[in-house]
Amino acid sequence: MKRKYLILAAVCLVLGSTACSSKNTEPTAQETTAETAAEESREQEESTEADKESKKETKKEEEKKEETTEETTAKIEKEAVTGRVVKVEKNIVTISGQDDLEYQFDLKDAETKSDLELGEGDEIQVVFLNDEEEKIKKAESYQILTSLAMVGDMDPVISGVIQSVDGSQVTIEAGSGKSYRFSTAIARIVAGDKGMAVGEYVEITYMGNLKDEKALRVVTEEASGDADATYYALTGNLVQASDASVTIAAADGTSFSFTLGENVFASDFEGGEELEVIYEGSLTNHNAVAIAVDYP
Repeated sequence: MKRKYLILAAVCLVLGSTACSSKNTEPTAQETTAETAAEESREQEESTEADKESKKETKKEEEKKEETTEETTAKIEKEAVTGRVVKVEKNIVTISGQDDLEYQFDLKDAETKSDLELGEGDEIQVVFLNDEEEKIKKAESYQILTSLAMVGDMDPVISGVIQSVDGSQVTIEAGSGKSYRFSTAIARIVAGDKGMAVGEYVEITYMGNLKDEKALRVVTEEASGDADATYYALTGNLVQASDASVTIAAADGTSFSFTLGENVFASDFEGGEELEVIYEGSLTNHNAVAIAVDYP
């Protein structure tokens, strides 16, 4: 009987020990949460360190690129060249330099103090960045030294394609791609049968500079061979006349004075009469000489 009790007690002891062991090996909810939080913290720290390293590498690369750019810019020297314009196409101008070499420049962002439109035959000086890898150099500024538009002490001339015609206003696109508007209120228009049509190529002689927008003569390509395209004339009402000069008021109210040429007379006309003065020289420079005065 005692032996049975001893065996029973031993069995109970073994069962109790096993139960306790099983209970202690299972983690509690608190322990699981703590371990998860610790793991997430470690991952976050590792991610933060990785981000820091990545930012450091990116910064180093950017600094390296900046240094390379600065070195490249430092190697590109600023130079100047003087030459004769041989071609103008939109913003690109081609010149023949004094060294007999041909250069191409992009004038899109270039500064200039000239009021004249750049044209073939003009002598210019260009300041540019000499990037040897670029065929078309980027111009910083340019200056027109001699303009064919002003050769012979004549009024400036510009050529282009008519974009629009609105009453006494005409707008053209020049070879540079720029658009210019002119008033034709006092201009002598030589346009043939087609007239001033959109798309027609024209040559405009104007007064002053491009900002004044005052045309003195307009000749279309179609009518360029006409006799009327071989001379300059201005029509207006007689203001005063003497043996030496004549003054007329044009349609816009502007008065123009002309020195009378040899064997040219105007004193026989009466004030207020409409006259046509054929002249040589420049109205811009006030040195026009009348070679004929008559009724239009």
